[in-house]
Amino acid sequence: MENRTAVKNRAAVNRYGKPAGKSARDMKTENEREIALDILMEILEKGAFSHVVLNQALNKYQYMTKQERSFITRTVEGTLENRIQIDYVLDSCSKTKVNKMKPLIRTLLRMSVYQILYMDRVPDSAVCNEAVKLAVKRKFAGLKGFVNGVLRTVAREKGTFVWPDLSVRYSMPQWILDMWTAEYGPKRTESIVKSFFEEKSTTVRCNLNKASREEILMSLHSQDVVTECPEGYDNLIYLKKYDYLESLEAFEKGLIQVQDMSSSLVGLAASPKKGDYIIDVCGAPGGKSLHLPICWQAREPWM
Repeated sequence: MENRTAVKNRAAVNRYGKPAGKSARDMKTENEREIALDILMEILEKGAFSHVVLNQALNKYQYMTKQERSFITRTVEGTLENRIQIDYVLDSCSKTKVNKMKPLIRTLLRMSVYQILYMDRVPDSAVCNEAVKLAVKRKFAGLKGFVNGVLRTVAREKGTFVWPDLSVRYSMPQWILDMWTAEYGPKRTESIVKSFFEEKSTTVRCNLNKASREEILMSLHSQDVVTECPEGYDNLIYLKKYDYLESLEAFEKGLIQVQDMSSSLVGLAASPKKGDYIIDVCGAPGGKSLHLPICWQAREPWM
């Protein structure tokens, strides 16, 4: 019998992995905001895993432009990352508190507030108008005045909000802050949570048994990916400005694998040799285990 998590994620795959019952014509009527809304509803209201739902949606809507898909990704991830702060803003600007709102309206307002506070290139008026249109399209015409009023209040007052504590400022659960403060002190704790909001590149490890790093870089540059090579690490590349990982030829061919610098050092430190007996007692998803045979340049299958 399937557990609850498996059922949730299978439902997410059915919704976004394959257009269940939807024609291509129907799919084209959905804009990026509506798609972001549906993704967030699955995650915030139905408990699906964010990476599962988002990846399935991006795979489904490959016909969209890179800009549209980037908008979906940023809106979904930004809303999730800043949810505590967004809820504080909504509670400050609405007589109806977040936990009393209808699920769809709550999710619609959350993603719209994120756009107002953090997406400077999107005019506040456009955010308000599109949110009202979505509310009407999803059969909540009676609440379009509420949606419009709350969002225009947020837009008007967005430069005046004062965050009461670190939890709201950085959208970090208070219990985590309490634990870190006891362990590291308040100053270091704040520097840790600040670091989560710094723009980070994706680190990939090259499979040098299949191609040289120069060949991999040429493949990535042909797809307009911005790259950086960390000094002293011949098998690592930092990636920026790409659409999504599965669209990269180097990833599809197995030339690169996502793995951060610290994880990639494990295989080098172990320095395995062909014939060694290796047991990975904590392997999931197995990136370091896959790296080990590459360290001795093994080409044949292995366990």
